[in-house]
Amino acid sequence: MDIETVMIAGLDIPPYMQGKLLISKMIADRKSGRVLGFQCIGPGDASKRVATVAMALRGQLTVTDLVNADLPYAPPYSMALDHVITAAQVLENKLLGRMQGISVAEVKQRVDHGADCFIIDTRTPAEFEELRLGIGEVLIPQGALRSRLHELPQDKSKEIIVYCRVSLRGYEVAAILQGHGWNNVKVMEGGIAAWPYSREK
Repeated sequence: MDIETVMIAGLDIPPYMQGKLLISKMIADRKSGRVLGFQCIGPGDASKRVATVAMALRGQLTVTDLVNADLPYAPPYSMALDHVITAAQVLENKLLGRMQGISVAEVKQRVDHGADCFIIDTRTPAEFEELRLGIGEVLIPQGALRSRLHELPQDKSKEIIVYCRVSLRGYEVAAILQGHGWNNVKVMEGGIAAWPYSREK
C-alpha cells in the first residue's frame, strides 16, 4: 500500500478542565483515503480515541469520513473538535497537498547530519525562554513573521522547517510562507510536545 501518515499532539479535554496531553499517529491509504491504522499515547484519555478509530477501521471509513464525524462533545470529556478529528483533519491536509509534514525523527536526523535547512520556532519569546530545543532554530514569533521575512533564505526552494508547542502555529506560519513564495516549507508534526530527544532547556 502507498500510505501517508501524520503525528499530532494535543489535549484530550480543554485546558480549563485540566486537559492532558495526547500524541497520536494516524495512517491512511494515499489513493483512497481509507484509514489503516492509529496509535495514541499520553496521560490523557487515549483509550477513547483508539476505540473511536477501531470502529472507523471496522467500518472502512476514510480520513474525510472522520473529518466529518459528529462525535459527542462536553468539556469534561472532549474538545469541540475531538483529538481524533483533529488528526484526521491534519492528515487530510497532507493528502490534499495543503501541508508538507516532517516527523520529529526526520528533523533530528537532519540536525545530526548537518543538513542545510532553516528551522523556525514560531512561539513567543517568553515560551522560548522557558523551553527550547537548541537545534539551531531561529525564533521568529508568528505575530512578527511578516515584518521579518527578509531574515529567511532568499532561495525560495530551500527547506524550511517550522514548529511551535504542538505545531498549530507552525502550520499557520507555513501557510504564510507558502503565500510569499517559499515552496519547501515543512511543519514538524506534533511540535515540541512530540520531541522525545534531549533539548537545550
